[in-house]
Amino acid sequence: MTARTMPIPGTRLSVRPGEWQTAPGQPGHTYHDIRIVSVHESPDPAHAWVRGHGLECAWESADCDKPFCFEVLVDVDVLAATAAGERP
Repeated sequence: MTARTMPIPGTRLSVRPGEWQTAPGQPGHTYHDIRIVSVHESPDPAHAWVRGHGLECAWESADCDKPFCFEVLVDVDVLAATAAGERP
């Protein structure tokens, strides 16, 4: 199997309900826009761990100094489509 291209740090990732999980087997039920910090493999090849920030962390008033605010599992099809520019 060929490795898929994943989005690079700084990419905006939009995930919808059912496209992400808070932990294995714990589906996310809300929509999020995340600015990616890093993408990491997970034991489940259908998902990858994504660390990132909410878009509001970039606001001048937010003053976010954390390395990341989100760590969620995201469907690798969603990540590959984002990296290919096929998703907003």
